[in-house]
Amino acid sequence: MTRSIGEISAGLEPSRAGFPLTPNSRLHIIGVGGTAALAAALHAKALGLTVSGYDQALAEETATTLSTAGIPIGSAASSAVLATCAALDALSTVAVSKAITSTQPNHPEVLLARGAGARAVAVQQVIADAAATRGGMLIGVAGTHGKTTSTGWVLDALIQSGIDPSAFVGGPLPSGLGTPPGSPVHIGRDAGFLVEADEYGGNFDTYLADRALILNVDWDHPDIFADRHAAVETFARWAEHPARSGVLFINGGDQGGAELAARMSAHALPNVFTFATSEFASAPNVDLIAEVTARGGGAFSITLSHLSDRAAAASPGLRGLLLRELPVGLLGAHNASNGLGVAALAASAGGSADGIARSLATFEGVGRRLEVRYDDGSITVLDDYGHHPTAIDATMETVRQRYPGRTLVLAIEPLTYHRTAALLEGLAKSCSAADRVAVAEIFAVRDLDTTSVSAADLAERIAAMGTPATAPGTVLETAAALLPSITPGTVVLVMGGGRSTELAAALARGLTAAS
Repeated sequence: MTRSIGEISAGLEPSRAGFPLTPNSRLHIIGVGGTAALAAALHAKALGLTVSGYDQALAEETATTLSTAGIPIGSAASSAVLATCAALDALSTVAVSKAITSTQPNHPEVLLARGAGARAVAVQQVIADAAATRGGMLIGVAGTHGKTTSTGWVLDALIQSGIDPSAFVGGPLPSGLGTPPGSPVHIGRDAGFLVEADEYGGNFDTYLADRALILNVDWDHPDIFADRHAAVETFARWAEHPARSGVLFINGGDQGGAELAARMSAHALPNVFTFATSEFASAPNVDLIAEVTARGGGAFSITLSHLSDRAAAASPGLRGLLLRELPVGLLGAHNASNGLGVAALAASAGGSADGIARSLATFEGVGRRLEVRYDDGSITVLDDYGHHPTAIDATMETVRQRYPGRTLVLAIEPLTYHRTAALLEGLAKSCSAADRVAVAEIFAVRDLDTTSVSAADLAERIAAMGTPATAPGTVLETAAALLPSITPGTVVLVMGGGRSTELAAALARGLTAAS
């Protein structure tokens, strides 16, 4: 059974367009360790607000980032922090992630803050308000898969073009982009703001983007989307603003993207442009088409072979890329396709052909996207955020290309019980492409029922497809179970959106100690 945005957002004000933040006002963030919540805290602090926060389980690096920024954090009882603010009669806003309100509609800290007269909003509202405070163009990147990497990539392409907007990206930014380093935030010198626009629970509704990119639309978040068509409906709602008043690029080579583009076309929305690689499209039905060339080892280049006149007018920088073979630094055919969308969006926001070309070739990606955690030449450990069958397929294919002939061991931590139950067969099929699989305990978030499925259920399905699979326990127990069996010639791919990065770190520590 799916839930509505109202149920997911219980107790919070409805989403609205961004409005400038008031310097020196007080903001308290519940669940400040989450990526979007951390970004809201850092952006608000940089704009002169007095910010505090609370989280029950704060990662050490996140605590350090917040402390360095001068943001006090409570870790035992946020009520005490809120009571202090209320006693000062100064708390104006409390912000919270919908991951919290979706399972705790009467969250005590939210109730306390509202009782003290404070507004209660989603953390995305604070980010939208920060964007409004900065002024300039609002640029959004959306899609079921690849939006974190692509948002960081657009930021890099703009900076390499001499344009320096502020940004929120849903993962750790690479060296030179994060403010502070490794954070999901960039504080730019120029007006303009770039956001990763997340579809869950209408999170992106507050981002009325002037320039937008939709990479794909797949069925995910089965707690709110009954099927892919329901997801398309949600993306269409967000896409309407840039389609009417700005510029919108949609991946027409993606099944869900093509469905969305057809819907936009049926409503005669004027500013919709489609892109695709030549494998999935042909002119004149698509505005941008690129030929993809394999360079070996999972690397690709793209050549923009077709550019419609209307797309060239919307993104002048693309003219300088036409018919140029452009090496793509990030591995995988999916990144070649996403790179085309990145180029289109960056060009529409003023990016230059040379700056975009440099970024396509040199951008190193964001944290936890095929991140190498250990490599001694014969054993490699990779850490990746992917947890959906489509993402697992693309990542596994890339790893096979990058490490041909190596034994591929997949260690996966499924993300949420409801997703695992709904996508169980697809997850099993995708995971079975490895040579061996270890399934860690399911990471629970936004789950109302934690009994519907188990890690052992997934392992059994994988084994039934002919691939050896086990369910050793927690992420640390899974690492301990794997270590003795990792032999030279093995690539261990760790995937998951919860605590799986701790599994990768434990493997790296164990292998280093044994070397």
